[in-house]
Amino acid sequence: MKLTKISLALVAACGAMSSGSVFALAPSNYTNTSEFVGTTQNIRISGATAQDNGILGSALSLCTAGSLHRFEISNNFAYFCTPDIGTGAGQITVRTGTPAVTQLAIYKYSAGGSGNGVGPVNLNQTLPFLDLAKIATSPACSGTNLTTSNLDFDGTGSLSTYVNMKCGGASSLLTTGATTYIGLSDVEPAFFTTNTTNLLSETAYSLIFAVPVTKNIRDALQTQQGLTAGSDTLANMPSLSRAQVTSAFTQAGQSWAGIGVTSGLTDDTIYVARRVDSSGTQKTFEALIARTPNGESAYKSCHNSVDTFVTPDSGVTGLTTGDADTTCNSPTAQPLVYGGSGGGNVSNCLNYHNLQGRGAIGMQTGETKPGTFNFRYVKVDGAAPTQADVAAGKYTLYVDSSINTRVNVNPTASAAGYSAFVTRLKADFKNATIIKLINGTDQSFGPSGLMASYDAAVSPDYTGASSVIPWNKLVGGATVDNCQAPKASF
Repeated sequence: MKLTKISLALVAACGAMSSGSVFALAPSNYTNTSEFVGTTQNIRISGATAQDNGILGSALSLCTAGSLHRFEISNNFAYFCTPDIGTGAGQITVRTGTPAVTQLAIYKYSAGGSGNGVGPVNLNQTLPFLDLAKIATSPACSGTNLTTSNLDFDGTGSLSTYVNMKCGGASSLLTTGATTYIGLSDVEPAFFTTNTTNLLSETAYSLIFAVPVTKNIRDALQTQQGLTAGSDTLANMPSLSRAQVTSAFTQAGQSWAGIGVTSGLTDDTIYVARRVDSSGTQKTFEALIARTPNGESAYKSCHNSVDTFVTPDSGVTGLTTGDADTTCNSPTAQPLVYGGSGGGNVSNCLNYHNLQGRGAIGMQTGETKPGTFNFRYVKVDGAAPTQADVAAGKYTLYVDSSINTRVNVNPTASAAGYSAFVTRLKADFKNATIIKLINGTDQSFGPSGLMASYDAAVSPDYTGASSVIPWNKLVGGATVDNCQAPKASF
């Protein structure tokens, strides 16, 4: 990434200069007449919502400072910028031809999660990606339907700010079916399909998962465990046992008292905010945290002949859709179990439950900050979801995530710049410096989220300070298996 070639002082200066949207690239600059004809090089990525921050961090590093616009609607994103073109360290090669490529568009379809980073890539299927041409003219992304803000990605100014444009209205007005080229999944493809004929699946990075509960339950646990109620520090982070977590995730309608938690709430029911079956986060919680079978029984499972994960009240567990945010916030019929398409839906649901005096448990990745949402993370069996506890071998609830590309025919394989982009993306995901930028500011309880993949050539660091995981989930030293217990290098 280009942080290796630009001094932090210069990057900070560029970030300050770009604080106004005047430097960003507007959608009206997109003039392509087809996927490969025009001044914009298109890169299409689908899959895990947990890796959206990684795509944003990469996009910011590939673009000239201050040029990036990010458009979003319903777990669907388009990053549009002026690329940093060249052959020097950190620069990107783009497609050649006439007219010359002067713009870069990176699309990320996150609806449905990791499953859409596997099947559609393997089968060369189309997905409803955002269409920059439609964004430029549609009322669904203008006027009162548009929320615009200038954002600092990592909170430190190490990467320049970008203009975020959140569109409203119907998402169908802004999308067009297109082939996905690159797939991202939290776990290996076998958790989502039995057909991997056309897939090359490689380790991207390791990803820590964490158990969030509504703030009222976190505070109640702190009081019950003799900690300071309301504190967000590591020292005052309460803990749930694995048995308590499994009970909450396998017994619909269970009470907090039933698992030994004094909630103090009028409604003592445990509400669950989970993800759809195609989500890698859901697969991770089934495999590692709740220890239940795969919700899609035809595919790889780490556990069999045990109780299943609770099913959303709506029955929605499919590949691309989940419950609407309003489903969780219903004033008359709150679901015991909510099924969200993305991690943001889970955050919203937990927040709603807390605001309405209910106690809920959910699932998130460790780099997801609560911010103003009323949920907080808990320890599991006394271990915290921190890089330090993972490196020390105490917290084992993490996965080795995958980046998936096509082995055979790929619509962009012959396009100059595509192979270079994939190579860069893979390298960025394994770079500890970049991983720290992607994670952004630390959680209140310490660094969490992504860790650079295990590397046998690197001396292991069991303190977590390097953000490089010293453990692996390889079988025989080569094949990733997230059912495998973590092993230290030797």
